[in-house]
Amino acid sequence: MANWLVTVDFDDFELDKAFEALPVIYWKNSTTNKDKGLQLNDIVYVYVTKPISKVMYQFKVIGHAEKSEYPLAQKVFWKDTTQLDSIKGYAIFEKLNKVDKSTLSFEYFRQENLIPDAPIQGRRTDRDKASNDPIRIFLTHIFNEFKTENVNSDYPDEANLENSLFPEGAKKTVQVNRYERNPEARAKCIEIHGTRCKICEMSFAETYGTFAKDFIHVHHITSLSEISDSYEVNPETDLLPVCPNCHAMLHRQENGIPMKVDRLKLLFEVSKNSK
Repeated sequence: MANWLVTVDFDDFELDKAFEALPVIYWKNSTTNKDKGLQLNDIVYVYVTKPISKVMYQFKVIGHAEKSEYPLAQKVFWKDTTQLDSIKGYAIFEKLNKVDKSTLSFEYFRQENLIPDAPIQGRRTDRDKASNDPIRIFLTHIFNEFKTENVNSDYPDEANLENSLFPEGAKKTVQVNRYERNPEARAKCIEIHGTRCKICEMSFAETYGTFAKDFIHVHHITSLSEISDSYEVNPETDLLPVCPNCHAMLHRQENGIPMKVDRLKLLFEVSKNSK
């Protein structure tokens, strides 16, 4: 098994929409020789080009297909289907994960010297690469970031639990439940509600520019104590886009009472108006 990095331009192929709509994704294989291209069980990470400039998708190769087998349902996500004419064959991707993390951004890669100071282009794989090879080191970083997504994502923490320098009493963290982390539920929530914070109305794109486009946290409104075993999250009614500050406040208590969305909105408005 090997790890791969490939790129996508949403102006060419709307992978964001295809990821939500399709059960599997057909991806151009780099060669008709399956021993040299994408192989079964390989893990593929997809880097989204400017203005997003992040690795956001993780797939697993579960099969191969000929040119004639390319699904009609996937063609609708291409801006120009003539680009398909020269493709000889495809690898079939199983969807594993979709994340949005600053540690998977081009800017982070550049700052940490994981890649040269140039756009990410083409394909990269760690197959047959030595442990100290720059490509293997780069892909290992991406692998680890997706591996730890369930623990360390771009969610608000009040203290680093792994830092032994903190006294025991300082070890606090905001517990973010699995419904807020679920990539498909998050994506659907954002599709319905947008990316503006529903508490303070802050927009990351307006505040920081296109670098921060589409960044937002998602809060699960219902307390886990109120959820039964048969519960299924409804992205429209159960999830809410909020900025990290408001998200952290929603996970706090007021006089021992869990914070509610309407209550935090009121506190924010009162504080804002008092100024």
